Amino acid sequence: MNKKIYAGLAVILGLLIIGCIKEETTIACDLRPATSDTAQMRKYIRDSTISADVDTTNWMMWQVIREGSGARPEPNSLVTVKYMGRLMTGQGFDSSFVKNPDGAVLRLNQVIPGLYLGLSRIREGGAIKLIIPSALGYGCDSRYGSLANQPLFFNIELVKVSNQ
Repeated sequence: MNKKIYAGLAVILGLLIIGCIKEETTIACDLRPATSDTAQMRKYIRDSTISADVDTTNWMMWQVIREGSGARPEPNSLVTVKYMGRLMTGQGFDSSFVKNPDGAVLRLNQVIPGLYLGLSRIREGGAIKLIIPSALGYGCDSRYGSLANQPLFFNIELVKVSNQ
């Protein structure tokens, strides 16, 4: 009888071990250089009549709508933002206006690099339009589906800055 119990436990333990062994499958991805997005980004600017400045270091484009007069965000700031995100096709992919009309609360050093760089250009109460190359967005990370390897447009209002 003890042999049956031990055999049963061995089978269960074996199944648990096999169930925990996963074969990691990763899809190879080459991060596109920011310069490969510039033609598409410039076309978006022309079609949208945005007057954008360009940082030729990282090819991010922006238009400050309102500078703001409050606190300037720092890397560890907790910020409240109202935003709308679109692909260069014009298709929306995210909006705080839909999810939370009062704004989304984000830790600045935990957002995509393009948002971090863009929000650092304005102060609390300010507004900015950003066109972010894919390298400063979600890169080629397949977890982000259609946002991977895509330049992004954001219209953002910086509602509140809390420098903790």
